[in-house]
Amino acid sequence: MRDVFRGQSGDNMNLTKRKREALREQFQGCCAFCGSKLPAREWHAEFIGEDYVQGGIAPVCKECRTAKGNASPEAFRALLAEQVERAQRHSANFRMALRFGLCRVKAEPVVFWFESCQSSHAVTSAPTLNKPHNIASAG
Repeated sequence: MRDVFRGQSGDNMNLTKRKREALREQFQGCCAFCGSKLPAREWHAEFIGEDYVQGGIAPVCKECRTAKGNASPEAFRALLAEQVERAQRHSANFRMALRFGLCRVKAEPVVFWFESCQSSHAVTSAPTLNKPHNIASAG
C-alpha cells in the first residue's frame, strides 16, 4: 500500500476513487484523529508516518486537517492539549460551562482515534506521550 499512497507530508494526495475508498474503509470510514465519520468526499488523505499507521497514510476530516496543518501527530496532540488552557483564559462561555458542570477538564493525554480503535488493522503501535494533558469533554 505504501507506493499506492505515495506523497509528501501534508499533501492531499491525488488518489483514484477506488484507492480513496479503500483508505477510508481501512479506517472504518472514520477520521484517523477524531474518529468522526467521513463523508464520501471532502476529506484528506495524508501521510502521517508508518510509526503511526500501517502504510503511513491516514484519512483526515476537514476540521482536523485545518486544526493540524502540517504538524506531526505528536505536535498536533500538544496543540490540542493547549486548547483547554486557552479556552479557560479567553472564553467566558467555556468558564460558565465548567462552572455549571456542562463539561469537565480531565488530566489525561489526548488519544487519537487510530490509537484507540483496536479492531482496525490500519493501526500499529503508535508512540504516545507520557505527560498528561488537560482535555475537556462533555459531561
